Amino acid sequence: MRVIICSLPESTTEREIRQFVLAAICSPLQRLLRRENRITSIEIIEIINRSTHSTEYHAIVEFEQDHIAELAIKKMNGTRFKNERIAVRLYQTRSHYRDRRRDNSEVPLLAIHNRRKGGRRRLNLNQKTVRVSGLMQPGNSGQPYTLEMEGSIS
Repeated sequence: MRVIICSLPESTTEREIRQFVLAAICSPLQRLLRRENRITSIEIIEIINRSTHSTEYHAIVEFEQDHIAELAIKKMNGTRFKNERIAVRLYQTRSHYRDRRRDNSEVPLLAIHNRRKGGRRRLNLNQKTVRVSGLMQPGNSGQPYTLEMEGSIS
């Protein structure tokens, strides 16, 4: 299960996110024994608003077990990380097939004439992955490694 951590400071590293998440969901003994607290990947995303030139940083943390992800949401949402209040919620991938803004031939045109144009998505945003870690290296018996990359995500 994936969780998104919103409103991170620019200088945030993958290691700091991992430590923050583990401190929130585990006791010190569990951290030493590494029980049920497996984070499979952390992805830091930079979102740039082209019209205002503002930048936001978010992290997508993937957990091996769903109940640990739910615990992380409960414990971390609304807390402070590096003196910034963060929002933590379930990360949901959108599919263009389920987009409510699409024209649906089954719905009469008169039934949707009052609908808001454009939906709730913010326009003029560029999104790129800043750092990715925890991916499994092929041919290395499933050992995680760290990868830093830059690029555009569509």
